[in-house]
Formats: sequence, structure tokens, C-alpha cells
Amino acid sequence: MSIELKRLVEKVAHMDITLLAGENGMSNSVTWIHMVESGLATSFLEGGEIAFVTGVAISSDQELLDLIHSIYKKQAAGIVLNTGPYLDHVPQAVITFCDQHDLPLFEVPWKIHLAEIMRIFSYAITKDESRNAEITSLFRNAIFFPEQKDLYMIPLAHLPFQAEWKYTVCAVSPSDCEIYAETTLEQKSAAVYSNLSHKYQNFSVFLSDTRILAVLGDYCTDRLHEFVQDMKYYLKLAFPKTESFIWGVGKTTRSIRCLYKNYRQAIAVQKLQSKGRLRPDQIFYSEMGLYKLLMNIDDDDIISDYLQNTIKPLLDYDRENNTDLVGVLRTYLAHDGSVKETAEKLYVHRNTINYYLNKIRDLLNMDISSLAVKTQLITALMLLNIQ
Repeated sequence: MSIELKRLVEKVAHMDITLLAGENGMSNSVTWIHMVESGLATSFLEGGEIAFVTGVAISSDQELLDLIHSIYKKQAAGIVLNTGPYLDHVPQAVITFCDQHDLPLFEVPWKIHLAEIMRIFSYAITKDESRNAEITSLFRNAIFFPEQKDLYMIPLAHLPFQAEWKYTVCAVSPSDCEIYAETTLEQKSAAVYSNLSHKYQNFSVFLSDTRILAVLGDYCTDRLHEFVQDMKYYLKLAFPKTESFIWGVGKTTRSIRCLYKNYRQAIAVQKLQSKGRLRPDQIFYSEMGLYKLLMNIDDDDIISDYLQNTIKPLLDYDRENNTDLVGVLRTYLAHDGSVKETAEKLYVHRNTINYYLNKIRDLLNMDISSLAVKTQLITALMLLNIQ
């Protein structure tokens, strides 16, 4: 996790630190601090640091500007220039560059002990990180170890959450999550959390495998929907513009003791989204209709028996003959049994669709034009979707 730059600087407001440029970047997330005296030293930056510069290795305004460029390219959260014997002034070109790129630039006079500012920053970052880690651990335990209540009920006593609050889990995965390293996903999650924290309280955002989880405490329906919209916005900012996301939002719980159920609901919705069985805007479990009932069938034998007595012959036939009669049936049912619309959707002739439908009738030994049979088959296909 990280801490907002504005919050961090407030802790040293009494130490003659002056913002010269980049005010629009004060919401940047700060991960750590680093002394940077040359372009070579910027290679150690990983993004999100505050770079401290005394100018000991700089002999001209242009060298300083080049260093600022290098620090910016490494996605630093801000820069602190220590003016004095090595930097007697801050060039206007540096100020202009930082303003243009929303890179916060601070000046601290030599009389101020830079080491003390760095100490205060380090302590604040570490403390905030420790608190966020504790909150993350609390929610992880509630989700993945629900039976071990001491792991999440006891920490609630000194954290800003209550056991009887209503909780909601939002699960988000980048469509191309395989291309991102875990550290990259963690940094992007931290950036999303930092941006959301300006407006929202009583929530946490953390990474679980390649899935970004947001856990919200005591949010009403309207506030939840508002949060989701804002999270979508900040995800778009954090990831490449071409990236898309797979969402799932569980039904709000009665207490933290039910958080694991909420998580499973969110994952189930994500699974349906990944298979293309839902509209992109269908991300809330509470809006899943019949799927809500089917997702709560805990006995796998019941599902297997239902599939065995409905579409199992089609599944076997498709597997053995490399066909997609199940797909034809799915399209046929999705278009209310219209042969014409099914043919248009699949880009084949109506006679071909009629041939497929006759084959399906023979394999299932069912009258697929019957409303009762259609209902059975639609239910079977929905069960197949959630497996």
C-alpha cells in the first residue's frame, strides 16, 4: 500500500517546506523515499517514491532539468529540492516542467535538517503501510478462513470497522492479467486505493492472485454503485487504455461473518462474465435473476444429475464429433426458438439450422419447441455456465 502525498507533506508543514509546482499531483501515492543525485541513481526508482535532491553532483541548470526529466520518467510521486550551497536557486524551467506534468516539486532550505523530514516521511509511510496491511489481513482471513473467527473478529476491536456492519466484495480482473507481473498489479491496486481514499472511507483494496478485491464496510446501495463507478474510472487511469476488466460484485452481507459468501458470489459473477454469458453491465449478484438460485446449489451431484437428464447427450456428441450442437441450442433458445434469427446469428442457412435442430431432438429425445422443455434446457445451460 501507500500514503497520499498531501497527507505526508502535512506532517512536515512546520518545517519550511514549500510547494513550487505540480499542485495537481498532490494526490499521488507515495511508496517510499529516495536520495537521487544523478541520472544514474534514478535506475533504483521503481515508481511512487519521493526523490530528494541536494544538487551535490549537479553543476548547471540544464543538468538539474535533465535529472528532473529522468525522475519523472521513473514515475516518482514528487521531488524535494534542498536549496543551499549546491543548489542556490530553482530554475524556472524546472518549475515549468513540473507544473506541465503535475509532478509536485518542493523546496526545503539548507537550514532545515533534510534527514529529519526523511525520517518523518519514512515513519508515516511505514505506519500507514502497517495499518493497511492489518486491514488487508483482516479481510483476507474473513474471506478465506471464515471458520477461524479469532483471525478477523479480534482485530476489529482496534480498527475502524464493526462486525455487524453490512459488507460487500467487489472483484475485478484485467482481461489480460497474464501480461502483468504481481508487483505491477500491486502498484496499480495501491494507486486505485489511494485515489478512492480521497472520497471514501471504511474500505480496502488489495490483490489476491491476479484479482483486485475491494471490500466495503457499511455502504448503502447508492453509495456502493457510486463507488463501483469511481473504481472503474481509476482502473482505467491505472491500466493501459486498451485494457478491459471482468467484474463481479457480491450481494451485501449481514455481517463480516458472511464475507466469504459475498466473495464467492462476486467470483461466480466474474466467471459468468468471462464466459460472455452476461451483458458487460451485469456485474451485481443481486441482479442475476435465476442464476442466484442456481449458484447456491452446493450439492454437485444434483447439478450432475440434472445435466445427465437434459443436455448430457449433446455434450458427449460434441466432444466425440468436434461439433457445437450445444452452441446451436443455446442460440436457438436465446432467440425464443426462432429458426430465422438463429440462422442469422450463426451466419448459416435456415435449412442448416433445421438440420441441427432435428439432430438435437433425436439426441435428447425431447420436443424442444415445448415451453416446458425449453425451460429445462435453459436451466441446464445456465448450470453449465456456472460449472
